[in-house]
Order: sequence, then C-alpha cells, then structure tokens
Amino acid sequence: MRTGFTNPKKIKKDIVMLLFLVIASVLISCDSHRKFIKKQEVASVPHDQYQRIIKLYNPEGMPDKTLAGLVFVKKGAKICTNYPREETIKSLDELESIEKHAYPDFTTYAIQVGKEIFGFIAIPVEYNVNVWETKKNNECQFKVDIVIPHTIKGIGGPFLGPGGIVPAKP
Repeated sequence: MRTGFTNPKKIKKDIVMLLFLVIASVLISCDSHRKFIKKQEVASVPHDQYQRIIKLYNPEGMPDKTLAGLVFVKKGAKICTNYPREETIKSLDELESIEKHAYPDFTTYAIQVGKEIFGFIAIPVEYNVNVWETKKNNECQFKVDIVIPHTIKGIGGPFLGPGGIVPAKP
C-alpha cells in the first residue's frame, strides 16, 4: 500500500515547489530591503558645509595611493560605507599633501534620489562604487559600496609587481 509520502514523483514535485517558494520569498524580501541607486556623475563636489566627511584610508597604498575615496555627508543624511578603514574628517584641509594632490583627479558621484541630494562620493578613477538605499536601517539609509580593483597596492595576490601593478610579460 502506497501513501503520498512514499511516491517519489510526488516528493520531487513537492521539493521543487517548496524550493521555488523559498527562493521567491527571499527575492521579494531582498527587493524591499535594499534598492540600487543609479550613479549620478557630477563635475565636482560643491563647496558646502557637510555634516561630516568620511575619508576612506588605504595604508597599504603607501606612498601615493593612501586615499581610497571621500564620502561627503550632507546634514541629516544617514550614509555609511562598506570600507574597513574610515576616518571622519571635518574638511579637506585634514588630508595629507599627496592626498590633496590626488583628490582633484577623482571621479565624483552624487547620492541622489529624485531631486534630493544626500551627499557626494569622490573615488579614484580606477575604482568603482555602488550605492544602495536601505529603508529598514534607521542609522544607514544609504550604503556606499566601494569596489577596489585588484591592481591597487595592498589588494590582490602574489603575482602583483611593485606598486600593485601587474608586471608586463617580457
């Protein structure tokens, strides 16, 4: 006598249906949790007063690649980053001289939803950034996700040459 629990075809169909429901619920919950913000490139960061400036510090990039980026947070905005070594500074005057020299060549993006701008991001040209809006987190409405290329000194594997550059083949 066979029951519904011993029928292999029914068990397989039930497992597939359960798996589909679990994946669908995860995707729906993730979609409501974070939303990707389209990058809005701007010419430069306006000279306004900012609540704080987050300096993304890369000590392994000595001597000339120590600045991995800057995040300018407007008053009232709740912005955080995924970068492991951040320092809060009040103004660009607190940057080292080599960092001040490198900063003007950075690519700059606005953290913008609709017409409202919450802050700005300045990163080296070879870096990339993703911005996520998180509605469920009261302390971090916008998450700045810095994507560092593997050719930067201090990042990558043992095959990198001096200064983090991949050596050319002879």
